[in-house]
Amino acid sequence: AGTGEPTPDPGTPSRGTHDAGEPAPPLDHTLLMPTFRALLPDGLTVTDVTDSGGEFASVVVNDGKGRSLVQINVQQDMRDVAHQLYGDATTLPDGTLLATSKKPGEKGGAGVVMWTADSMRPDGMRVVVSAFNSGEQSSAATRKAPALTMDQLIALVLSPEWPKLQQR
Repeated sequence: AGTGEPTPDPGTPSRGTHDAGEPAPPLDHTLLMPTFRALLPDGLTVTDVTDSGGEFASVVVNDGKGRSLVQINVQQDMRDVAHQLYGDATTLPDGTLLATSKKPGEKGGAGVVMWTADSMRPDGMRVVVSAFNSGEQSSAATRKAPALTMDQLIALVLSPEWPKLQQR
């Protein structure tokens, strides 16, 4: 008491420091695709690139076992919805929230699975990467699992390179 910090509701999952502090600065989205491609694991051939010029981008990669769509979304400040996105997330020592999931694809491709790593830094900057076991969500699976492992997806979203997109 008396610290000026709000008392958390015991029925609400911890959100770390995501309710306080300055918002993340605007992002330079021209750096999104080059950063994304530079952070992709070795051993992947990029066959297709889609760059929205905004917060979304995707590549199709192949590791010799079939095509795999990998999508990224980098958002400036998502603290206002942290409680909806990260209810059962892990809070890392620096206050970053990390959620992961493995679920069926959402666009109707037969046998498609989507593996996702989703992070939010204490300033609200969100980085989400999803990988699929097909070159596109609406086509049938071309491989058993996505070309990137969950550990590789986590490494992508937690990379210290992402804050460099912030215009300070």
